[in-house]
Amino acid sequence: MLLLLAELNAAPSAVQEVEGILKGLVEAARGEPGTLAYAVHRQQQSATAFVLYELYRDWAACDLHLASAQVRQALKRFEHLLAMPPRVVFCDTVAAVGAG
Repeated sequence: MLLLLAELNAAPSAVQEVEGILKGLVEAARGEPGTLAYAVHRQQQSATAFVLYELYRDWAACDLHLASAQVRQALKRFEHLLAMPPRVVFCDTVAAVGAG
């Protein structure tokens, strides 16, 4: 399994718009083969900070998601809505329970 973690910091004036885009990405991920989990969280310490948890069967499933029109459109919109570029970390699964 492959885990993608992303941290996004919305500009204060764009929090609702960023949240709406992220919710749309969750809906799009529902029908993607190989997407095992896809969740958006808001940090408790900051109303403008979001964390995405994306778990994929393999790199091919992740690549399929990242190449989708909805993700490409979201990334384009984020250029103007985020306070800084997203921070993305890819992780290989070492051990897990209840995942996938």
